[in-house]
Amino acid sequence: MKLAVIGSRNLVIENLEDYISDKVTEIVSGGAKGIDCCAAEFAEKRGLKLTEFLPEYQRYGRAAPIKRNEQIVDYADEVLAFWDGSSKGTFWVIKYCEKTNTPFRIISSV
Repeated sequence: MKLAVIGSRNLVIENLEDYISDKVTEIVSGGAKGIDCCAAEFAEKRGLKLTEFLPEYQRYGRAAPIKRNEQIVDYADEVLAFWDGSSKGTFWVIKYCEKTNTPFRIISSV
């Protein structure tokens, strides 16, 4: 299963194994600070495939982060969202998951 791990850039989660099932075979990330770095480290430690979607500013301009978030959700089988309650980007991903019927879980203010 491809699991997208997304979240607020100011959050760091050291115990991702508490939230990620053994059924996960691939971690999908946006390559940013915070949760994205934690997800990449988790994938490396567990020997899981890591797929990162980076914002393509030359192609999409200011819309690049939103386009990247769409790509992450569209590619993943499920989304694990760590949300601090204020991150607009994470909130947007949650709403996009609802719109596309992509399964997701929200972990709030960990």
